[in-house]
Amino acid sequence: MQVHRPSTFIFLIFTAGSYELEKDFVKKKMKNYKKANTELKIERKKDAIQSNDGSIHLYEDEQKSLQSKLQKLNERQQDLAMK
Repeated sequence: MQVHRPSTFIFLIFTAGSYELEKDFVKKKMKNYKKANTELKIERKKDAIQSNDGSIHLYEDEQKSLQSKLQKLNERQQDLAMK
């Protein structure tokens, strides 16, 4: 039976503990990375939605403007028809 010196045993315990700390550190970093990646995807989707909303509002404003112009033209046409 081989007897290890206390310093060897302490070194092995320290190395095993260090490995566990490193493993936990990597897990934490991966979790943070996944969270940041998810947040980035959410922000991109929000930007896309806002961009689409902006386009829709421009279209609605343009449609209202054209309807207003059409109504004015119809009124003028009716005025001319009455004269």
